[in-house]
Amino acid sequence: MNIRTLVLAGSLAWLGAGCTVPEVAPPPVEETAATVVEPPRSSEPESKPVRPAMSDSETLLAYVDQVRKLPAAEYAKEVDVVRKLYAKTRTEVVRMRYAILLSAPSAGPGDEARAMELLDPLIKSADAGLRALATLLAAQIQEQRKAQGLQQKLDALMSLDKSMLERGR
Repeated sequence: MNIRTLVLAGSLAWLGAGCTVPEVAPPPVEETAATVVEPPRSSEPESKPVRPAMSDSETLLAYVDQVRKLPAAEYAKEVDVVRKLYAKTRTEVVRMRYAILLSAPSAGPGDEARAMELLDPLIKSADAGLRALATLLAAQIQEQRKAQGLQQKLDALMSLDKSMLERGR
């Protein structure tokens, strides 16, 4: 697992930790020897609670998880589809989807800079949800860049160490 994947997974875990809603058990039904308290019965058939519509931010977080799991061939197709969609409709949500793709671990080396360009207007946006998500993604990209720089330095030191050991023999 490379550093980009670890950073992305950590960010997703961090985001996911703040997005969960704990289930609360109903209060226990009290029973006594004389009576049993039962919840009132409705004449209407039971219906499941309706989940509120997902916000753009929730939808995009789900998309991050989806992109993370894409195989290389499907990732390339998704990039092409979203790039074409972005060329036609430059909405904030499509812009964010494109930035998510370009910042994914499967992305190429120059894609992070393009992702940052896409995120800049979103960071300055009035939409608080997208602004927060764009800011988080930008911070993740910056951390990935730092990690890549550190990895390059580590690789250079290991190469130097190896060459010094070979000279010593």
